[in-house]
Amino acid sequence: MADQSLDISSEPNAADSFSEKVHRRVARLRVLARVCSVLGGCLLAGALVACLAVSVVPRVMGLQTYAIISCSMEPAYPTGSVVYAASVDPSSLAEGDVAAFWRGEDVIVHRVQENHGDEGELVTKGDANAENDVRPVPYANVLGRVELGVPVIGYVLMALRSLPGMLAVGWYLLMAVALCVAGSVLGNMARRREG
Repeated sequence: MADQSLDISSEPNAADSFSEKVHRRVARLRVLARVCSVLGGCLLAGALVACLAVSVVPRVMGLQTYAIISCSMEPAYPTGSVVYAASVDPSSLAEGDVAAFWRGEDVIVHRVQENHGDEGELVTKGDANAENDVRPVPYANVLGRVELGVPVIGYVLMALRSLPGMLAVGWYLLMAVALCVAGSVLGNMARRREG
């Protein structure tokens, strides 16, 4: 009779197979934890950079932000643009400068046509308008000279001031924080399973 010994070393060990599956799951868990953490961190960093770029940095530089909501200054400043205005002495505004000023309850951005220093008022006109503005602008209403304009950003800022915009920002921040927390929790689970 032939020797029928069984070679155990060639059969897969159930414990090794289980250990390998656990190791693969832990590796996937670690990758998922990193993806969640990086994505959440990037979303939070993006929100921070956007806030700094749009509102904080201009204010530190002494600029005020105004959204263009009409087409009166096209093509220089299309509807939906944001303009940044620096406070200036109204008597220093020259023909061709763009001024931001109060007219009733609204902030208007129009180009200076004439500066009547002796009367303390500006004659202004929107670039797209055929005629000068009917009422001159008293120096007391002048907010500043427009230094810079950025198209489209005004739409975003106006939307963010609405209830749906605020809810969208809240959701965005909540998701970013949730991803960071999920990454941390998944990372801790992976470390526990390794140990």
